[in-house]
Amino acid sequence: MKKKEILEKIDYTRNRLDGVLLVDKPGGLSSHDVVDRVRQVFKIKKVGHTGTLDPMATGLLLICLGRATKLAPFLQVLSKVYEGKMIFGVTTSTLDSEGEIVEEKDASSLSREKIEEIFAHFQGEIVQTPPMFSAIHHDGKRLYELARSGQEVKRPPRIVNVHQLQALRFSFNSHPQVEFRAHCSKGTYIRSLCADIGEASGFGAYQLSLRRTRIGLFDLKQARKLEDLDGKSKEEREEILLSLKDALPHLPLVTIKRGVEKIVRWGRPLYLSHIHELPSKLEKGDRVKLCTQEGKLLAVGISLQKGTHFCQDRVGFKYLRVLI
Repeated sequence: MKKKEILEKIDYTRNRLDGVLLVDKPGGLSSHDVVDRVRQVFKIKKVGHTGTLDPMATGLLLICLGRATKLAPFLQVLSKVYEGKMIFGVTTSTLDSEGEIVEEKDASSLSREKIEEIFAHFQGEIVQTPPMFSAIHHDGKRLYELARSGQEVKRPPRIVNVHQLQALRFSFNSHPQVEFRAHCSKGTYIRSLCADIGEASGFGAYQLSLRRTRIGLFDLKQARKLEDLDGKSKEEREEILLSLKDALPHLPLVTIKRGVEKIVRWGRPLYLSHIHELPSKLEKGDRVKLCTQEGKLLAVGISLQKGTHFCQDRVGFKYLRVLI
């Protein structure tokens, strides 16, 4: 390799974009479409999202660029908050407004008290069967691909946690509409939740609209619209990305001493003598972000000890992801 080519490669590595972008996904685009758009705007190949939104749904989508893609597993597990609208008395083939009407009933006898009673029943841990129109893999194919070809396969039920389900506004007629807010765990299908609530009511229901407003500590108010990304300079694009350290606000921060970075890079054990500062309430088994005193994220790990009883001669952390 020529000297000029080597220098160009080094420069590219130094100027790479690493971080997380908060996007307000518009309706009509798939999550993969958004990833492609970000890849084109930022001129970077390594891009991925941390949790699919249906094409018809809008709202917060976390997009990881560069080395931030290594952080995706720690973002995918975060709980989500959605706001949406559901309609009683109608069921559809896709459980939302995209599908064909399967059955229709007069639900004018459904009361506000009954709806709130059903909502309360669907809070906490519930068992949910993923819809056929979903991105789950089955024998190498997506379920929605099988559904479009007229096939239906058995989907194993899963346990999800609906932390809060709140009915916000009501509109009563033959097909009552309810605007709601749901705070739920990873893997919860709101379409399925609406359909199950409808079945419990005896009238059926489907999801009319959906907007994701929070993911963990990230709020939709922090997000950028896709059209706002166009025409920005490299410096402006860098400014709107969350740094690797700031991309994990939910993880406790452990700072290491200067000169210890190479120990992390080589994957060698970290002891108390390597640590500059520990969180005051660190528990054994907690996931942590390991950073330099200047704020550079080096790795994500698991604490093998409790912060208040950290032994000098025992290994302190197990690495989950090393980013240097």
